[in-house]
Amino acid sequence: MRIFARTLGSSVALRLGVLCFAILAVTALPAAAQYRFEIQPFAGYKYGGGADVGANFRGINRINIESSLAYGATATFNPSSNFGVEFMWNRQPTHAVGELIGGGTYPQKIGATLDQYHGNFLLSFAEHGSKLEPFVIVGAGATNMHGSGSSTTKFSFGVGGGVKYFATQHLGFRVQARYTPTYLYSTNGGVWCNWWGACWVIPNDHFLQQGDVTAGVIFRF
Repeated sequence: MRIFARTLGSSVALRLGVLCFAILAVTALPAAAQYRFEIQPFAGYKYGGGADVGANFRGINRINIESSLAYGATATFNPSSNFGVEFMWNRQPTHAVGELIGGGTYPQKIGATLDQYHGNFLLSFAEHGSKLEPFVIVGAGATNMHGSGSSTTKFSFGVGGGVKYFATQHLGFRVQARYTPTYLYSTNGGVWCNWWGACWVIPNDHFLQQGDVTAGVIFRF
């Protein structure tokens, strides 16, 4: 029994020692190193865009996406004091509206949902752990557009900026604005030739021009 008690006591002491060492190590770390992860649910408003499609269906020559509310979440990792990488999901439930050649809109709207999946880089103008962190954001990924039984996924990117404000060490708020175009298709934009007679076909790329403004709560740990 004495051997068992001695062994048990040594095990407990070892665990307590490891726990105390871990607490001291975390306490000794710089403030920025303690807060490497952030989770943020958000909501906001996404501005619609449109694209010319040609008169190929009931006199419709353009499809417009209505502006609407949007929501989503981000998961951010901060590997250094001023730099972060994150995954972002942004959903916009909206409607697609056909614009007629002679003016006006097609009477029937089509329900559509745009899901955007981006990997983002954040550059902060203050060290992580500060109360106020202005930042710029650049990212790219894909936008899935689906509705009325059809779905398509296209390349998209985003650029913008915002600010984070932390009320406590683990709770904060984030507001940002982004420009977020989605590539749709390319058409022949003409032929370009140099002085030596070499010629190239120049594509004319068409994008769904959108932007959003969002705000959310940050959980930092």
